[in-house]
Amino acid sequence: MQNAQTAYIETIEGLLQENEVDKALEALFELDNKTQAGIRQDVLMISGNYRQASKMFQQGMMDFNQFSQQTARVRFGLLEMMKTIPRKIELNAKIKNLDAFQFSIPDDARLEKIIGVENNLLKINWLEKALIASKSVCRVVCADGNLGTGFLTKEGYIFTNNHVLSSADVAKTAKLEFNYEVGADGKTKSRITYDLDSSDYKTSTPDKLDFARVKVKDRSDAPLSQWGFVEFDPEAVPSVNEGVTIIQHPKGQDKQIALNANLVLGQLNQHLFYTTDTEPGSSGSPVFNKDWKVVAIHHAGKTDAEGGLVINAQGERRGANRGVLFRDIFKFLNG
Repeated sequence: MQNAQTAYIETIEGLLQENEVDKALEALFELDNKTQAGIRQDVLMISGNYRQASKMFQQGMMDFNQFSQQTARVRFGLLEMMKTIPRKIELNAKIKNLDAFQFSIPDDARLEKIIGVENNLLKINWLEKALIASKSVCRVVCADGNLGTGFLTKEGYIFTNNHVLSSADVAKTAKLEFNYEVGADGKTKSRITYDLDSSDYKTSTPDKLDFARVKVKDRSDAPLSQWGFVEFDPEAVPSVNEGVTIIQHPKGQDKQIALNANLVLGQLNQHLFYTTDTEPGSSGSPVFNKDWKVVAIHHAGKTDAEGGLVINAQGERRGANRGVLFRDIFKFLNG
């Protein structure tokens, strides 16, 4: 790669290290214009997250610590994305130097569609499956005001974190809110509330598996079956760089989904580590693999600024979010 390009990339990395996110984003757009590295869509998505956080901070809807955490996630996502840029630039340069008549390809447009480091295309039914899976995700509201996320199983239980429902007594007075989401018309849908049967409560503490499983009291006027249920694939532990997706109620807000920078960083013992965006209130959210099967329950995270987390047996430490694998939770429940 040319020295000028290397210097330009190092300059952007320096801007991110100095927390000059706005300047770094402008430089990345300029880099893509000059080199056609194919990063524009990724930068647009990350930029959108950063602009939204900045707006919420300026309006007083997000405190300084929350804004700092979101900024750290944005910086991490950009730095991870930048690792792919040299290879993309190299491939584009090779493509330009090839003799087009060596290929039975009708035009440059076709070439652009099939060349790339990896194929990020998904069948459209992936989105339909996401909507189906999202129906079974609910907000957990505790009597003391504590908020979290939970999800419904085929047997009529919900899973969430122990630090959300820490005991049967807490579960006894908690409520579940399904359908708390914004519709296509931009209006918030009506919530449907359920109570919990605290006599059927199982748990493991935050330092172990950090889950709570509680039976949901069904309603004849609003049957649980209308929300469907999640499917599990506990033995299919995602590999490093595989995608995972979390459907959640961040900060107790309406249901949301993170669709960018969703990569597995590592796995250590009962824990899975990933880059997927979350917020307080996301505790207890389902972690889905690419086939929309639940593989883990989200429960914690630390940014690089907070010291990060050890993400693998080699002791590598990274800013990451962390979930507990259902492989281990089901072993505990069945043991």
